[in-house]
Amino acid sequence: MLIIVKKMRKNIILGVGAVCFVVVFVLMTIGAVAIQQFTPEDRKTEQIIAEKPEIDVISGPSKAISDKQNCSGDARCISGFVTRVIDGDTIDVDGQSIRFALVDTPEFGENEYAEARNYIQTICPIGSAVIVDEDDLQTKGSHGRIIGVVYCNYLNLSEEILEAGHAEILTSICLKSEFANEPWAKKFGC
Repeated sequence: MLIIVKKMRKNIILGVGAVCFVVVFVLMTIGAVAIQQFTPEDRKTEQIIAEKPEIDVISGPSKAISDKQNCSGDARCISGFVTRVIDGDTIDVDGQSIRFALVDTPEFGENEYAEARNYIQTICPIGSAVIVDEDDLQTKGSHGRIIGVVYCNYLNLSEEILEAGHAEILTSICLKSEFANEPWAKKFGC
C-alpha cells in the first residue's frame, strides 16, 4: 500500500509539473504574438520611415527613432521609451523624470495644465521612443529630474510645446543652458 501511495504522489507531482510547464509555454507564446502585433502608431512610424528612406533607424521593441538626432555636447545622451507624461514639460523615460529644457508649462491645478499635458501625450504618447540630450550646463538637474531636449517622433518637444502656445520660454535660464543659441530658443526670446 505504501508503494502505491508513493507512486501516486510521484505521478501527481509530475502531472502538476507538466501542467505548469504547459501554462508557462502558452503564456510565453501569447506574449510573443502580442509583441509582434503592430499598433496604429507603429504603422505611422513605418510610413514616416518609408517616406524618408535616408533615415537610419534604431529599433526598440515596437517603436523606431532616428539616429540623425544626435546629442550635442558632453552630457548624457539617453535613449528610451516614454513611460509617463507628467505635464506639458516633464515626462518619464524608462522611469526617469525628464524636464524639457528652457520651457515652462502650467502645473497641475493651473489653467491650461490639461491642454499642455494632452498636447505632449498626443505628439509623444506613452511607449514612444525618445532621445534625451541632457543640457551640458544643467547636469545637476532640477528636483531629481534630468534637464534636456527630448526628441520624439522626429520632433523637439521643447520647440513643439512653445510653437503650440502651451509653454513660455524660461528667459531666466537662457544664460544657464547650452540650448539658448538654438534657433527655436532664440525665436522665443533667449
